[in-house]
Amino acid sequence: MKRVVVAGRWDGGVPASPTGEALDAIRRGVVAGASQPTVLTVPFGTGPTFDEAVADLRSQASFVRVPTRASSSRDAGERVADLLRNGGTVIVEGGHNSSPDCGAGFLEGLLDVPGIDPRKPEAFADALTLAQSLVAEAGVDLVCAASTARPLLGLDSVLAVAPDLEPIEAQDTALTAALTQAFAHRPLGRHQLLDGADVHPARQRGSGAGGGVGAVIAAIGGRIASTGDLLLSLLGLEAIIDGVDLVIVAEPELASPVLAESTLDCVARVAATHALPVVAITHRSSLSHFEKAEWGLHGVFETEGSVTLEDAGRRVARTWLR
Repeated sequence: MKRVVVAGRWDGGVPASPTGEALDAIRRGVVAGASQPTVLTVPFGTGPTFDEAVADLRSQASFVRVPTRASSSRDAGERVADLLRNGGTVIVEGGHNSSPDCGAGFLEGLLDVPGIDPRKPEAFADALTLAQSLVAEAGVDLVCAASTARPLLGLDSVLAVAPDLEPIEAQDTALTAALTQAFAHRPLGRHQLLDGADVHPARQRGSGAGGGVGAVIAAIGGRIASTGDLLLSLLGLEAIIDGVDLVIVAEPELASPVLAESTLDCVARVAATHALPVVAITHRSSLSHFEKAEWGLHGVFETEGSVTLEDAGRRVARTWLR
């Protein structure tokens, strides 16, 4: 009996469908196209898919998400403030927001105060100090699940590059200078052994997540982890994939800029450790043969909007599960 794992996401895909429903459609196709296979679906990705992925993990941690279209991260800060009472681990997921608020809204919600201005470094730094004390007293493990690797500050930051990867021409140098000052030497009490980008919270990889929520979390004693690596650990994907015959990955587009912040590489990396074939089902792909190999893909099936996901699953099964 063949065993198959169908993992990935379908947010923004064609046809439009929640990830769980899209993966289930592929599963039905695989069942129809192979001889009594065992098929397991695993939502695995950023944004709304992240919510689906962690839906059954509430006993392990508390989860908050900053929508990429949100112009303020205050709601996330308010939710984290409520969750601090419960202790344990609090995970905040965020990606590359189109309107970064530099984490100011998150601080406002966390501290229940209005109008924190990131252009006023002294006031912003005071807010960071209060937030660090609040988190320390609560004893929580505060984690930013970074669905973008971009920092808050720097030439490749969320303040310098738009989500479509176009450069942001109008740069607010006063804001950059104020943030550089406010985030310096954070979190308080840390022994800084190194100089460089990794020391400054706003220049860490992923610190731009949630519009700057990653930088704030790192500056108040929390930590940043990539969403893909975090899900690998939380879901136990290594154990799930062990012993299967085929891994099918759903990804709405295998093209830039969508693929730049995908978790596809995490799934492919785990599959590679078990020498398993990985086939992607996508609406559209612009990857060359070389790029497919770089992403760890052995095959790509494009629906192009004319093939249902169920039929795509059936065709993949007939090709790869003979």
